[in-house]
Formats: sequence, structure tokens, C-alpha cells
Amino acid sequence: MRTIWTSVCGTLVLCCLAAFLWTAEAEMQNTNFWTEAAQSSLAEVALSNAALQRAQSAEVRQFAQQMVTDHTAVNQELTQLVSTKGVTLPTGLTDKQQRDLNKLNGRSGADFDREYMKTMVSDHEKAVKLFQRESERGTDADAKAFAAKTLPSLQSHLTSARTIYETTRTAARGNSGGNSSNNNSSPNTNSSNVNRSTNVRQDTNRNTNTNVNTNTNTNTNTNSNRNTRTNTNNTNSRTNTNNGNTNNSNVNRS
Repeated sequence: MRTIWTSVCGTLVLCCLAAFLWTAEAEMQNTNFWTEAAQSSLAEVALSNAALQRAQSAEVRQFAQQMVTDHTAVNQELTQLVSTKGVTLPTGLTDKQQRDLNKLNGRSGADFDREYMKTMVSDHEKAVKLFQRESERGTDADAKAFAAKTLPSLQSHLTSARTIYETTRTAARGNSGGNSSNNNSSPNTNSSNVNRSTNVRQDTNRNTNTNVNTNTNTNTNTNSNRNTRTNTNNTNSRTNTNNGNTNNSNVNRS
């Protein structure tokens, strides 16, 4: 009898211990959800406030404003829900979140927009997984209902973030292609100018050679004319001399 009673007591103790551990684990999971959800929303608001001040794209600034509005409301609701659960929510960023914010603030222009949207995609992917898991397997009725209600909004944020991020990436590739095209066109232009200059110089040299040849021919013709005239004069002189000799012969005969 004593042995049976000892066994029963041992079984009850084990059951109570298991129930306690299960409850403690469930409470820990619920606490983790509240804490992680609040931490995620704090980061979204901080990063998006930076985007409102530094983003170049109007589309990115509009998305950032929606993040500030929506996640501020999420934080307010979280605070109200845990007020009676003895859970202390975080009020500041983690070290990693602060490093991400500092890295983002070190960028500007289109580079800032691309990095901000890349971070938004990554953060919302994690948030969607967190809220989806809680909505399906949560043990706290309030946490489960809150996760199920908030999940569609987070999924919409993720879809928008991915679309805008792809837009910023496409714009960056377009700018890189334009710069490359401009760089390639400059050498061709210079080469064309060099070829044109070379052709002009060659044409000029050809014209110079032609003029030299023309002048040489003209001089040759002039010399030929002078020689012809000289020969003609010599012939006339000889004719006149012969005529003179003939006349003298006739006088002597007479």
C-alpha cells in the first residue's frame, strides 16, 4: 500500500512539474513575442524617421511615412495589451539595430534609398514570420489575436518594400549603364577628329605636290621658248650674212 501511494505521489509531482514547465515555457514564448514585436516596431519607426529626412525618392518617403504611422500605432496597442501581463517592453534599439541606423545615416541620395528599402525588406520578412508563427501556435489568446490581426498589414508592407527596392535597384543599374555609355563614346569622338585632321593634312600635302609639279613644267616650257627664239635669231643672222656676200660678188663681176 505504501509503495502504491509513493508511486501515485511521484506521478502527481511529475505531472505538476510538467504542467509548470509547460506553463513557464508558454509564458516565456508569449513574453518573447511581445518583446520581439515591440523591438521590431521600434526599429521600423527609427529607420523610417531617418528616411523622411534623407530619402531622395518621393516614393521612398511616402513608404517611410506609412511605416512611421502604422508601427507607431502597433507600439501603442502593444503597450496597452501587456499592461496587465507584467511584461516590460523595450524602449530603445538593440546594438545591432543602432548599427544599422548608423550605417544608413552614413549614406545619401539614391544610395540611401536603396539601403533603406533593402533593410525594410529584411526586417519585414522577419516580422511576418514572427507574427505568422504566433497567430498559428500562440498560447496567449491576446497575443494570438493581435498577431492574426496585424499580420495582413505586415505582409502588405513586405510586398510594397520588395517592389520599391527593385525600383531603386533598377534605377541604380540604369545610371551605371548611362555612365558607361558616355565613357565609351568619348574615345570614338576623339578618334574621328584625329582621322579627319590626318585626311586634311594628306590632302594639303597632295595639293602642294601638284603645285610644285606645275611650276616645274612651266619653267621647262619657258626655257624651250627661249631656245627657239635664239635659234630663230641665229638663222636670220646667217641669212642676212649670205645675202651680203651675194651682193658683193655681183659688184665684182660688173
